[in-house]
Amino acid sequence: MKILKYTPVFKERCIEIFESNMPKFFAAAELQLFIEFLDRDVDDNYFVVEKDGAIVACGGIFLDKDTDEGGLAWGMVHVSQHKTGIGKMLTEYRLNLLKEVYPGKVYKVDTSQYTAGFYLKRGFKTIEVIPDGFARGIDKYVMKIEQGP
Repeated sequence: MKILKYTPVFKERCIEIFESNMPKFFAAAELQLFIEFLDRDVDDNYFVVEKDGAIVACGGIFLDKDTDEGGLAWGMVHVSQHKTGIGKMLTEYRLNLLKEVYPGKVYKVDTSQYTAGFYLKRGFKTIEVIPDGFARGIDKYVMKIEQGP
């Protein structure tokens, strides 16, 4: 497996990965937001995972200038590759990158009830739960982890 910087050549495959996670992990209404993100906000901080020549996951990092917090953005693994360790590998890569690029910050992730446990295992704490925060049946879990200096 290799982690590569995102380029527009990966856009369609990232959209397929997103769609493979609908409707349980992502709501249909979020698809347009994800496409706009890929078109405008990836900078140098979005990545894909290549396994056996296929793109199977994607995810990035960001810095929220308003709160001065770093975070994990739009992380996802193709549903056919869930529970294979790819998500763990990509998340660890992104957390290490956050520590390198934005050291000493609080890091956050907005996720759902379906993946909150995954982030709890990585040291995140639930700050807030917003019922139906992403869509009907998909609660929004605001989670943070403090990294210190």
